[in-house]
Amino acid sequence: MPQPYDLIILGAGTTAFAAGRMVAARDKKVLLIDQSHVGGTCVNWGCVPSKTLIHKAEMYHAARKGEFWGLNLQAGKPDCTTLMQLKRTAVETLRDQHYKQELAQTPNMDIHYGRAYFVSKNEVATENGRFTAPDILIATGGQARVVPIPGLEAVKYLTYNSALHLPCFPKSLIILGGGVIALEMGQMFARFGTQVTILERGPKLLAEFDPRLTEQFRAMLEREGVKIFFNAETERIEQRADGVCLYARVAGAEIGITAERFMLAIGTTPATEGLGLEKIGVKTDAAGFIKVDNGLRTSVEGIWAAGDVTGNPMIAPAGAREAQIAAKNILHPDQEFTIDHRFSPMAVFVDPEFATVGLNREQAEQQGYEVVTTYLGLDRVPKAHVMGEELGGFLLNAEKGSGKVLGVQMLCPRAADIIHEATLAIRFGLSVVDLTTTVHVYPSISDGLRQAARDNAFVQGLL
Repeated sequence: MPQPYDLIILGAGTTAFAAGRMVAARDKKVLLIDQSHVGGTCVNWGCVPSKTLIHKAEMYHAARKGEFWGLNLQAGKPDCTTLMQLKRTAVETLRDQHYKQELAQTPNMDIHYGRAYFVSKNEVATENGRFTAPDILIATGGQARVVPIPGLEAVKYLTYNSALHLPCFPKSLIILGGGVIALEMGQMFARFGTQVTILERGPKLLAEFDPRLTEQFRAMLEREGVKIFFNAETERIEQRADGVCLYARVAGAEIGITAERFMLAIGTTPATEGLGLEKIGVKTDAAGFIKVDNGLRTSVEGIWAAGDVTGNPMIAPAGAREAQIAAKNILHPDQEFTIDHRFSPMAVFVDPEFATVGLNREQAEQQGYEVVTTYLGLDRVPKAHVMGEELGGFLLNAEKGSGKVLGVQMLCPRAADIIHEATLAIRFGLSVVDLTTTVHVYPSISDGLRQAARDNAFVQGLL
C-alpha cells in the first residue's frame, strides 16, 4: 500500500524546503523526494560552489591590482588543492547545517531518496517506494541546456556543473553563451589565469540589461584579456589530442578557435524527464517548462510547480517565494495568493556586480506607463573615487508625473546588496522624491541610487 502524506514535494532544494517547512508547521505530513543531495542545485552545483570560487578570484585579482595603488603584494600561482577544498567545505557545511539539520529538527517532514515518477495525479513512485497525497508540488529545478552542435558527442564538454568540479583551472577555455553563467564563470576562470574566449549568438552581453552598463563591462573584460565574439553562429566542434577546435561564423566569415576545454553556458532546461507529466496531463510550454498560473497551479488540480522547473526568473530566492505562495494556497484553499516577480531582484556575481529589479523601459511602456529614465555614471559617486572603482552606473525608470519608481538597474561594487533598497521602493510604491529625500550614508556606493533618483525628480520638476 502507498504511504499517505498531506503534501509530496518532488525535489529537496531551496524551493522544496520553503514549501515543506511552511506546510509541516501546520501539523501536516510532508514528504520530500530527491534523487541526489538535499540543498538542490544552488547549494551543491550552482550558487554556493561558484560564488565561493568567484569570491576567491576577486581577492586574487585585487591582490594583483593593488600594485597600481602602491600595495606591492605578490600574487603567486593559485593553489588549486586548497581552493577546491574551500569550495567543497562551503557546500558540505551549508548542506549539513542548513538542510540536513532542518530536516532532523522539523517534525512532520520526511525525505525519501529515489527517482520519482507519477503513477496518477495523487500518487508517485520511486524504485523503492510508493506514496500518495492530495497535493503534489513539483520543485525539481533545472539543468544545463545542451544543443546539438555537430561533433559535440565526441567532445568532453563542460557545463556549469562539471566546470565547478575540475581539479584545477584549464589553460584555455571556450564558452558558448553571453548570459549570467557565461560571464560569472568566464571572469572567474580568466582571473585565475585561463585564457577565456566567449561566443555570444546575439549582439550584446546580458540581454536583460541596458547597453550603457553591459558595454562598460564588456570593455573591462576585454582589458582583462577575455576575447568576446558577438553575432556568432556555431557550426561544428572537433575533439583533438590537445583540446578542442570550435568553428563558428562571425560577421559572415568562418573562424576556428582552439582551446583546452569547451563549456556550454546557453541557459537552463527543466528537470522533468521521466516524471510522467504527459501521463497525468500537466501542460508544458515549447521549451518544456511547466505552465502555472500566478498561484503556482498547473493544469491538473492538486498538482503545483515552483522554481526553475516553471521558467524565469530562475533564481533560488524567487523559487522559494513561489513555493511559499503555493504552500499558502494549499493550506488556505478558500483564499487566493499570487506571485508578482516585479518585486524579485536578481544579480550577476561578476566584479563589479550587476543587479536589477522591476520593469525596464520597454516593459513599463508595454504596461501603459509613461516613463522617465535617468542614468548616473558611477564616476559621479564619491565612494567610487575612494575605492578607485569608477566603472558602472545606475539606471532608474520612474512614472512620469507621480515619480513612482518602476525599475532599477545597476553595475557597481556590491550591487547585489544595494538592489534591495530599490526593491523595497518598487514594492511599496515609493517615488523618486522618497528616495532622494532619504538620508544616505556618505560616502557610500548606495548613494548613487539616491543621486539617480534626485536627477529623475529634477527632470520631472518634482523637487
